[in-house]
Amino acid sequence: MTVDTSQNKTERTIDHLPPALRQAIAQHVSLESVREVSPQDLDASGKYAEGYLVLTDEGLGHFHPLEGGWQGQWRGLSQISQAVIVEGLGMGLLRLSGDGKALAEYRFTLRHAKSVARLQRRLERQIEGKQEEDLPPEPPKGDEKKVRCDKCGKVIPDWSEVCPACLNRRKVLSRLLDFVKPYRFNALLGFVLMLSVTGAMLLRMYFNKPMFDEGLGTAGGKPDYAILLTYILIMGAMMVAGAVAGGFKERIMGQLASRMGRDIRDKTYAHLHKLSLSYFSKKPTGSLVTRITSDSDRIWDFVAFTAIESANSLVLLGGICALMFVLSWQLALIVLIPIPIMLALTLYFHHKLHRGFDRLFHKWSSLTSVVADALPGVRVIKAFSQEKREVSRFGDKNRDYYEDEVGMISIWTLFGPVVAFCTQVAWLLVWIVGGYWAVRDFYHPPLAGQEKMTVGTLIAFQALMWQFFGPIHTIAHIDRMFNRAATSVQRIFEILDTEPVIFSKSGAASPHALEGKIELRNVSFSYDGVRKVLRNVSLTIQPGEMIGLAGPSGGGKSTLINLICRFYDVLEGQILIDGLDVRDYEVEAMRRRIGVVLQEPFLFHGTVARNVAYGHPEASLEQIIAAAKAANAHDFIVGFPDGYDTMVGERGQSLSGGERQRISIARAILNNPKILVLDEATSSVDTETEKLIQEALDRLVADRTTIAIAHRLSTLRKADRLVILDKGEIVEQGTHDELKDKEGGTYAKLINMQSQMQSIMAIG
Repeated sequence: MTVDTSQNKTERTIDHLPPALRQAIAQHVSLESVREVSPQDLDASGKYAEGYLVLTDEGLGHFHPLEGGWQGQWRGLSQISQAVIVEGLGMGLLRLSGDGKALAEYRFTLRHAKSVARLQRRLERQIEGKQEEDLPPEPPKGDEKKVRCDKCGKVIPDWSEVCPACLNRRKVLSRLLDFVKPYRFNALLGFVLMLSVTGAMLLRMYFNKPMFDEGLGTAGGKPDYAILLTYILIMGAMMVAGAVAGGFKERIMGQLASRMGRDIRDKTYAHLHKLSLSYFSKKPTGSLVTRITSDSDRIWDFVAFTAIESANSLVLLGGICALMFVLSWQLALIVLIPIPIMLALTLYFHHKLHRGFDRLFHKWSSLTSVVADALPGVRVIKAFSQEKREVSRFGDKNRDYYEDEVGMISIWTLFGPVVAFCTQVAWLLVWIVGGYWAVRDFYHPPLAGQEKMTVGTLIAFQALMWQFFGPIHTIAHIDRMFNRAATSVQRIFEILDTEPVIFSKSGAASPHALEGKIELRNVSFSYDGVRKVLRNVSLTIQPGEMIGLAGPSGGGKSTLINLICRFYDVLEGQILIDGLDVRDYEVEAMRRRIGVVLQEPFLFHGTVARNVAYGHPEASLEQIIAAAKAANAHDFIVGFPDGYDTMVGERGQSLSGGERQRISIARAILNNPKILVLDEATSSVDTETEKLIQEALDRLVADRTTIAIAHRLSTLRKADRLVILDKGEIVEQGTHDELKDKEGGTYAKLINMQSQMQSIMAIG
């Protein structure tokens, strides 16, 4: 029997839409042709509005409410040549263009960024005429941050990133199978060994009956030591076999879980590096660190122990139940009396644990975020004597976490004793009833057709009964681990399901050799989709030319650099390097051709040599030394006790600002970029250090296209041309000499202001 998977997929795509909207779509296209649907909730002015984007095999439709119904507008694939997403801090924008003209713009809040990104990726593939790619599976409904859940309409708690009421945790955990597939043989072998151990345990318990009844004669016959010894030897052999099989099972499952944990960490960390800067601006560092470390460790623990124990408990429970009915169906029914009560308790506590672990994770992320914020800024904390404040802030978060954790402990520690009491009641009932039957049958043989209750039967049944409740207790406590693991898996896949906004399109060019010509054509950009940071900026930078960017703060200088490096994509217009749009280059290859020297250079924990060679890790020591000499860094490096093997503290805090900057310049020199970006490279150092850095920069900028931002305008004197930005627009261009005396000019005003400040400081 074949299944129409495309039809099923279409149904999953549109089944959550309002019925009236489905009818409106059906009036334009066949519902079977719908490939992707995404909400679109902002109008052209940035105000909230209701709308949907519908992608079919033939084109893209936009639907919005009109006079009680839904109005649709369609554009065929032949009209669309490009579909790009521009992501801001509070919203995103899907822009369609064709024949070099803008066709349409659809704005949306970041709650729908994931679904719009999926639609855009699929649309790009269809425009290119390629087969539908294997996009990640759709996340469970309610997996995006919303005020209310689209599916159930309930308010999503502030401690949760998903709708707790709609989250299908079993479906989330089933996605772990993707990581099990490479090790399916190990998983199967572990399962077979588990069955062997369980089977040996069941047989040992069942053999209690013939040992007592036949070996010790409790059924009325004569004791026979040979029979007793035979059963003892058989049970001993089973114990040895079970121990060996159990040891191999633990080893195999432990290795399987460890490999899965490694793969999950590798894939999650690699995917994080594909995401745009805007993603990290919205996610606390502590939360991301927790997902890669603690969450992956919980998944390891779940696979290595909890999952196999769950399967083992279910198999053991079924086998014991069958043996109990074989021994005495009457006593088996007595044992089942407390099961409904235990089931009801399990469901009740499951709901409590479900919500509790979500809250705990949220508070744990808040706790780690405090640490992640404080440690990098420890110098600022000490400078302002705010240690007590930071300790108090951590204490508040720690106390919140502790209070919720104590509440969770109260829940699951109450659950255990209540379930144990139910077990003991069943144990007493079996002894009372079974003991009476055994005594009765000893003095009065049972009637024809009735089975005699022997001591061996009662003892074997008691052994099975305790093993029967054991798996129930295990499954009940596993529920806690199940919830913890499901929450962790959900958070891991939230990262993996996030589509990168900045990515290399199919067939992107690799810039093996650049001339370094940069063109900006009517470039506009907005972080929030409303206020434009850049407005229709047009600029051409020739190969080898040095451009100085200056202007008031907030004028758009850093934004312009971010766009050239393609940390963000333009909202309107184009940026071309050597005549090709930056969006048509491979992202990684293009960025390797661009060197960046920041105002606050970032150094990694490691040796000086490793930091210099960060962008060129295969460089020889001779090349590293040559780059350090060119950056005027060699002299102070060799002055360290370990020279180039000196360990640099985290973020380079063990070095002075000037030393970190020169190492950063050496790193750029060794990388040998064709395009160089200098972002306030000398603003935080003294005059003597500035001179050394400036000499190094003079060597670095030679024969390179250079864009320099500087608040110390004197450092821009050597620029071939100055570009002055104010309120997102280019207001002036020219050399330093041409602009410094321009009457009423922005650059002249900035120079006068700096001169006045220097005079005041000199007098002071």
